[in-house]
Amino acid sequence: MALEALAARLQYYADLGDADRDQLLALGGKPRGFAANAELVSAGEPMDAVLVMREGWAARYKELEDGRRQILNILLPGDIFDLQVLVAAEADHGVFAITAGSLYAIPPGAVRDLLAGSGALTMAFWWTQVQEEAFLREQIVRNGRQSARERIGHLLLELHRRAQIVNLANGDAMRLPMTQTQIADTLGLTPIHTNRVLRRLVREGYIETNRQWIRFVDADALAAICDFDPAYFHLDAFRMRLGRG
Repeated sequence: MALEALAARLQYYADLGDADRDQLLALGGKPRGFAANAELVSAGEPMDAVLVMREGWAARYKELEDGRRQILNILLPGDIFDLQVLVAAEADHGVFAITAGSLYAIPPGAVRDLLAGSGALTMAFWWTQVQEEAFLREQIVRNGRQSARERIGHLLLELHRRAQIVNLANGDAMRLPMTQTQIADTLGLTPIHTNRVLRRLVREGYIETNRQWIRFVDADALAAICDFDPAYFHLDAFRMRLGRG
């Protein structure tokens, strides 16, 4: 069913009734498939739809004139590319596909009408933006103040927690389809240094890797050395607001 991943994510942030959920799923949107490494959005191009990840991984990025690239964050199923399409006509950053997958393209007017008619959905979409800003703050601190070892450990734990939310993680393991160059571009490192740090984390017993899979052998110890605290995900916000915490 269309937009199930988005509905599952939004329910972390608001008490969606059957009517809210039905309205959200009824948005549908036109599915668009994409191949790995495809350019999904180019900076400066007009945006005519709200794009929601259906399956696969993608990444937001900015690129300098000399070709150097900074990955801003990773998009997983249920993530919205950017709600700025509701108020702006052009993309201010690019998005490329890490893996093959698909997305939904929803007319902006349909999203505006949906939010105007449902307070619960408006609150849920607002909380997703709060979370996006929290991810950005962590990225700034991670790249600005942490060591390479801390950056990589923190990013891996963040991706694992996010994968759990959308049922892409199997207990303490997850598929990590990012190349070491993509990890390096996310964290402001070189691919060679990224490779060295990953091998060190394996050698020290924090993680195990096998092709595109990673398993956390001692996630608590890894969290301790890189100051990872998932409170910035705000996953308890809904329960605390309703007195369920």
